[in-house]
Amino acid sequence: MQNEDLAADQRKHSGIKDPEREDMKLSKIFEEKPESWGFRGDPYFWKYLKERAEQMEMLSPEELEKWIKAEYLSLAGKALTDEYGDFAVISQFAHGGMSSGGVDNLWWIDTGIPLLKSRLTGR
Repeated sequence: MQNEDLAADQRKHSGIKDPEREDMKLSKIFEEKPESWGFRGDPYFWKYLKERAEQMEMLSPEELEKWIKAEYLSLAGKALTDEYGDFAVISQFAHGGMSSGGVDNLWWIDTGIPLLKSRLTGR
């Protein structure tokens, strides 16, 4: 094990914060946008989450999922579920078009959240 790896491992087990991760904000995982989306409101929800995450420290993958679901609930007034065909229309994300403001639950459950969690863990 190299000295840097050993030092990071020692910090991890001693409760000392890792200076490299300490400066990282949660918004970092939102920087690269996905190649495709579910509905037209999904990129706006992504942007909303990124802006909120700019003042947040990194979370665990489980905390991240809970946070995204809580934000969705606060905006949509209903839970983010994996029920087929379920979605919410969020008026602040409506910018014209037939499906404007629509946020696709299944895309977030199957694609968005797993993508963001993988960026947290580096996998």
